[in-house]
Amino acid sequence: MTRHVALRELIAGVEGLALLRNLYDGTDEAAAQRLRELRAVLDDPALDGAEATPEHDAASGYAIWSDSYDEPGNPVVAIEAAVVGAMLREVPPGPALDAACGTGRHARALVELGHEVSGVDLTPEMLAVARANVPEASFAVADLRELPFPDERFQTVVCGLALSHLPSLDGAVGQLARVLRPGGRLLISVLHPFQALLGWNAPFSAADGSRGFVREHPHLHGDYLAAFAASGLRLERCVEPTLSERELGAKRRAFRHVPEATAAAYLGLPAVLVLTATKR
Repeated sequence: MTRHVALRELIAGVEGLALLRNLYDGTDEAAAQRLRELRAVLDDPALDGAEATPEHDAASGYAIWSDSYDEPGNPVVAIEAAVVGAMLREVPPGPALDAACGTGRHARALVELGHEVSGVDLTPEMLAVARANVPEASFAVADLRELPFPDERFQTVVCGLALSHLPSLDGAVGQLARVLRPGGRLLISVLHPFQALLGWNAPFSAADGSRGFVREHPHLHGDYLAAFAASGLRLERCVEPTLSERELGAKRRAFRHVPEATAAAYLGLPAVLVLTATKR
């Protein structure tokens, strides 16, 4: 099933989340303000059919997104990059795979840290940008569920903001573990499942200004742990950085219309789930 998410739906949802999060700890005045804004959103004829956002599959969505993916302003990428970058600096150099590498942002970090880097991605358009950004690495088109490498090829495997696009974890996690050496480290990051359950998917804008999104599946912590265990991986660390005030403005459409509700809805919620594991 595909969706075309209307602006009215987004704003109404943000108002509802803001109201629910502060249901017992907020003030009567703030609750009344949320309800007034919600009534206005529901009654505003200017929002009839406004800014509907269509769903794309990962291949077509990231193909459109490739030209602008590296532009600043994506709060999930910014939060994730800081955490993953710090973790990568702890890993000794060696053969490394950036799986679902996109435009090569983690591949670039790995090269600068002295790793021998390979990258794969489903989308040729993203790989074209990666090759320009990181000429020192080698890149190929591949699905996470069918990696074109021999067993135990890599000492380090990174998979950034990709696994939650898949409806099931087992095939991809099994492949990531297969190409990892015993004692090697897997580092994955995903949109936090709490955000996915709240309807936060991967939004993007095309060159003509039109919008779209790629679906994020809300795999829970237990789902990742079960996939790790089934693939011979042992969890080492779990980090869950949260949304601060500096990221709220990046929820552009909601913040433009209802800034106070956007802050009340999202401030302090976990934004990203970062997990590291070693292969037994």
